[in-house]
Amino acid sequence: MGIPWLLALKAIPWDTILANVPSILRSADALVSKTMVLPDAPSLNDVRALADRIAVVEQRDSETAELLTRVTAQVAALTTAGEVLEARVRWLLTAAIAASLMSVLACGIALLNR
Repeated sequence: MGIPWLLALKAIPWDTILANVPSILRSADALVSKTMVLPDAPSLNDVRALADRIAVVEQRDSETAELLTRVTAQVAALTTAGEVLEARVRWLLTAAIAASLMSVLACGIALLNR
């Protein structure tokens, strides 16, 4: 059984990679130099703007939480109303079946008395 990582190493085009090493190193140096630049310290106006934005987001979050609370209460009320309607439909179905049986029985008695 062959070692799979050895097969993977044989499949890599090493000559192409070695031929392009200088350009790869230049690109890596450029990338490192861009990432090493530290941003300027934030100004007082930037901090205030961020604080204002955070306050707006917190206000929206509290409004959303309040809205979700109201929606949850409405869904609970709708669920209760649905359960009441389901119970009423069961009673009406029972009454309709009983009325149908009584009408069939009445028709049967009427036919026998004829």
